Amino acid sequence: MHTLAELAQHIGADWLGDAEAEIHRAQAFDAAMVGDVTLAADAAYRARVQDCAATAIIIAPPAIESATVNFLIAKHPKLAFARAIQALHHQPYQATGISGDFIQNKDCVLGNELSIHPRVTLGNEVVLGNRVTLHPGVVIGDRCRIGDDTIVYANVTIYEDCEIGNRVIIHAGAVIGAAGFGFVPDEVGTQVKVLQLGRVIIEDDCEIGANCAIDRGGFTDTVLRRGVKLDNLIQVGHNSLIGENTVIAALTGLSGGTTVGRNCTLAGQVGTHQHITIGDRAMILGQAGVTKNIAADTVIGGMAQDYRAWRRSQVLFARLPELQERLKRVEKKLALIADGKSD
Repeated sequence: MHTLAELAQHIGADWLGDAEAEIHRAQAFDAAMVGDVTLAADAAYRARVQDCAATAIIIAPPAIESATVNFLIAKHPKLAFARAIQALHHQPYQATGISGDFIQNKDCVLGNELSIHPRVTLGNEVVLGNRVTLHPGVVIGDRCRIGDDTIVYANVTIYEDCEIGNRVIIHAGAVIGAAGFGFVPDEVGTQVKVLQLGRVIIEDDCEIGANCAIDRGGFTDTVLRRGVKLDNLIQVGHNSLIGENTVIAALTGLSGGTTVGRNCTLAGQVGTHQHITIGDRAMILGQAGVTKNIAADTVIGGMAQDYRAWRRSQVLFARLPELQERLKRVEKKLALIADGKSD
């Protein structure tokens, strides 16, 4: 529980109303009741604040005077609401100890205050930091290192030699460090596997969604820099590099060797060609196919269409300069006809 004034200080907002009003939880606008804080996300919600039963409402400036509603005024209301949710609902870590059927192989190093659930298996020489939580069915390969305060949810597999930083969250079913997709046909067309000798390195404060697959590098490493956030069902190919604080939505696939800059946004179902670079702060819209390097601060989009129609349109696009010149000649001739100067 926080008072209005306490919560305002915690989320970096100004307050207006009863400083001692008690706030117990965060709730959606239409479901909010007494004791709740909610968010008026846009003008439509702002117009309805007098009808909302919440004890406090987070809004953008300017402030609204009201005898019945308390306000938290924040320059970035969604950010303030996210911080309010954390302040009201975050549960302090409490170690649950180590399950009786936990399996660890030789020369592992275990930190303090661990929460290791049933059927967890560690390979040889695994290092776990302090306050690590491993949920049921987690398998961690040889020589992996897991940082402090990291949470690994059920049935995650982390292959050998991977490094996971501090405060990382890996959701259920993710696979970290499987072999990258590399094959070369021999003289008769049989595919020969190219062994993948690199690692996966996930730096501090990253979050990996459910059922993601992050492949190990070929020779160099696959790296997710600090603060990267992946949605569910994302493929990160071998030797990819994702820059700090980049967010990637579900069903995106990064081909091997893709480099994504810092603070980028990749929407759902984006696909990249191998060995391309996406610059810092670029935004790639949903279902776009990225086939060449993208400059920093660029917005890219493109939707799929019928293949035959796409082929025909590409032929026309290639002829646009020629068609433009022909159109100019036609317009010039029509102008002459209109002036009575044509033959």
